[in-house]
Amino acid sequence: MTPDDLEKDVLQTVAHWAYVRHVTLVDKTEHALKMRLHIDSACFIQIYANPSKSLFSYTLVLNRVRIFGRDCDGGIWHRHPFHDPESHDFSAEGSSSITLSEFLAEAQHILQNVGIL
Repeated sequence: MTPDDLEKDVLQTVAHWAYVRHVTLVDKTEHALKMRLHIDSACFIQIYANPSKSLFSYTLVLNRVRIFGRDCDGGIWHRHPFHDPESHDFSAEGSSSITLSEFLAEAQHILQNVGIL
């Protein structure tokens, strides 16, 4: 999958999530893509993907700090849990693969719990 294909997939997926206000393309190279899904002025989800290296990152950011995330490095997933986003959760649940839509559902749940949505 190329970065152009990934960008199209992200835009199609995000279209189903009303809490994402707008999307910006931060960077795109021959092999990688970085996008931001803006929720409000202080909150966004950053997506990074480099399929040729099996690197994927979904990060929920609030006030310039990661509050939750899911990463895949070389095909191995882990979670940065909301209660301790600097840690790496490799439990069965934390290491399960996840789609962007599934991450957006998790992020929505967190944002509702903290009163942003």
